[in-house]
Amino acid sequence: MANQGGENWAVDELLKAEEEANQTIKQAQKEREKKIKDAKVAADQEIVIFRQEEEKRYQAEVTKRFGNVKEEEELERKTQEELKKIEADYEANKAKVIEMLVQRVINVELEIPRVVKAQFEIKQ
Repeated sequence: MANQGGENWAVDELLKAEEEANQTIKQAQKEREKKIKDAKVAADQEIVIFRQEEEKRYQAEVTKRFGNVKEEEELERKTQEELKKIEADYEANKAKVIEMLVQRVINVELEIPRVVKAQFEIKQ
């Protein structure tokens, strides 16, 4: 009987040790998961910072190569103004030009132009 109590004590000690080992393993797993989670958060933060820095570098390069956005908008505005002026000139002079062309087609001069006469005289 005494032997049986000693065996129970040994079994109890083994069960206790196994329980402690299981607790240690669970704690280690939790710590590992926490470290992985912390590392992921830190990596995500670094990625955000890196992207911001790269975006700034990209925007600086775009501005350097293509000019400022305000300059582009100003150029676009001036271009539109010039197009409107050209369109207004076209509309204002369209009738006059058509009339002039019609008159040139209807009223043909039968006289040889001076430039052509001068070229004939030079060749002869």
